[in-house]
Amino acid sequence: MRMSEVIRIDAKGRITVPMPIREAVGVREGMYVMLLADPDRKEILVIPFADPEAKLVEFKVKISDIPGALAKIAKVLADAKVDLLSSESRTLRRGELAEWFAIADISKCTHDLKEIQRKIVKNGAAKSVETQEYPRM
Repeated sequence: MRMSEVIRIDAKGRITVPMPIREAVGVREGMYVMLLADPDRKEILVIPFADPEAKLVEFKVKISDIPGALAKIAKVLADAKVDLLSSESRTLRRGELAEWFAIADISKCTHDLKEIQRKIVKNGAAKSVETQEYPRM
């Protein structure tokens, strides 16, 4: 069943999602949501993304563009109990260099973030790793 409601955007660009819609899609206070914008269609989708307890980190990794490189990196993250929520990769130079972006929940992580970065580079698949933590509310 589709639901719709017309609301106003305040002076700071914020919206209030009405309670019936929040309840219907399982959104609660403090949750992270992902906004997906389609400029051609002039649409914004609001997608429930992570619980309030999540500690989100974005990984930006430069990797060798070879089969299995991304799997090696994912194994390091899995071994550290990093929960991947979203990822995207693309080739920059075929057979040489690619990049991988991932958003992960590290709230149950068993390793220090700097240690994880070192392990990712040490296993040989990554050339560099950058991380950025999302602010908590």
